[in-house]
Amino acid sequence: MLEMLGIVIDSRLGNFPILERLRLHAERLLAAWIWKSHLDPAFPLIVCLVGGTGTGKSTLFNSLAMSPISDVGRKRPCTLRPKILAHEDVVPELKSCPFFRTMTEAMRSTGCTDEVIVAHRDPESAGVILVDTPDFDSVERDHRRMSEDFFLISDVIIFVTSQEKYADQAGHQVSQQALEWGKRTLFVMNKSSSDAAYEDFETKLRALGHAAEPIRVDRVDSFPLSIPGLRERSAFAVLFTPRRHVDQDTLQARELANLKERTAAALEELENALQGEVRRIATISRRINLLVSDITQEMDTRLDAILSQDAEARVRDRLQELLRKYDILFVPRRMVREAFKKLFDTIVDIVTNGVRSGREDAERAMRSEDLHAARAAVRLEPVEAAVAKLNLKIAELLCSDAAWDDLCKIVGSEVPRWDRQQIAALYDDAFPGVEQLLEDEFQRIREGLSTSDEVKLYGSYTLWALLLITVEVVVGGGLTLLDAVLGTVIVPFIPKWVLDLKIIDMLRDIGKRVDGQHRKALRGIVEQQAKQYITVFSGLVPDEAGIRHLRKVRQDTGVAARAR
Repeated sequence: MLEMLGIVIDSRLGNFPILERLRLHAERLLAAWIWKSHLDPAFPLIVCLVGGTGTGKSTLFNSLAMSPISDVGRKRPCTLRPKILAHEDVVPELKSCPFFRTMTEAMRSTGCTDEVIVAHRDPESAGVILVDTPDFDSVERDHRRMSEDFFLISDVIIFVTSQEKYADQAGHQVSQQALEWGKRTLFVMNKSSSDAAYEDFETKLRALGHAAEPIRVDRVDSFPLSIPGLRERSAFAVLFTPRRHVDQDTLQARELANLKERTAAALEELENALQGEVRRIATISRRINLLVSDITQEMDTRLDAILSQDAEARVRDRLQELLRKYDILFVPRRMVREAFKKLFDTIVDIVTNGVRSGREDAERAMRSEDLHAARAAVRLEPVEAAVAKLNLKIAELLCSDAAWDDLCKIVGSEVPRWDRQQIAALYDDAFPGVEQLLEDEFQRIREGLSTSDEVKLYGSYTLWALLLITVEVVVGGGLTLLDAVLGTVIVPFIPKWVLDLKIIDMLRDIGKRVDGQHRKALRGIVEQQAKQYITVFSGLVPDEAGIRHLRKVRQDTGVAARAR
């Protein structure tokens, strides 16, 4: 069993009216084909009377039904809802039609409780389901929709007009549609009293390609409920012949094949239109990604810029500040404490617990303060400028082509533009754990050292200060600044025993790793801003899974749509 499409099209798209019309048409055809393709081969012919307001369609329906079923009167439109005459044996299948369910739900929503189906037991009428459809030129949209729905599932159309309305544009469109569709169509001029009008109607039908003469029903007085003897006329009588003709089977099979092919064509047209929208969104997304690439490269260039000599002075002052805090004189005390702890762990815990705890708390506070300073050293101006430029360039891009006017309006309310505080928060999320990073680098430096060097290194607050200053320099000025200050500013403050450990090479390697993560975080912020646009745009059209499902449904109809 085929599934329905389940496609939702965003109403904000500029092409929404066209896309929605294609979607509704495809879904209605699909629903009609699914229902009709599962009917029993012996299911009756569906004969629908269609016509405009005041053409006497309901009178003809009653005449063919041989019963006053449909309302007739001066009120226009008279046929406010369909009337269906069907044998009681086929009523359950008839009620399973999706259009019937939609119609009854719409009627109930307006408080209407009228019975749409009139069931009968007449064997002479068992081969036909007779439908009096709402006027196709009604001002009520639901009436026109019902008329169109029954047109899709009909096997035979009885097109009813009058000499006053045969030249109306609405009637011309419906008659042309019936002929283009290839439906078996009986054209009736009702209320006829003018030979000239009848002959002109016949001429117009021939111009459309309909060779058979239209049926003429002469005008009668007032508003009759029915016209005696109409059903016995040869053009109508053949529809109600109890014996099932080969022609009837052929007609139904041809109509089902036609419905199937048109369903496939409508699905293909919808798929092509949606693919066009997908390509349009993909184009703007690619353009945005190109902007991101250009802008992040420009941002990287700004990060590589050599800073002024004032920056070196600030680094020197900051390093001196850190070394004063983590003075080398602390090393012996830390080493003695560690040694005592290893040898006399219990005694040290008992004797020095209060002093040690206070000192460690003070050290933790110092570390926390300097970690915060390292974070505060980050220069976010380049990424703030990059994000602002990206937003400006995307706005210019969307305004450069009228084809993107709808997207320009949508992003105005859907895409947030980040300010400085939001960018800072995004950076913190993207590059968290400076303390953990420094601890990891500390452990990396220890690898491969001798025991004596490791003891020195572990107890040295100088190393901690060097790691801190390296991070601050890199996130605040980049590798260019780090290279500039390593030899001129940092080396003079490093004890010889630390220099012997090739600490300069280590710091340079650390700087490269920090710089890589720092730049990745900054680029990620620009990319996230761009992603806000792309996500909004991609949500306007069906995703790839939706397009694949549509294509599968079309393929499951079993035919390829022919060119029209």
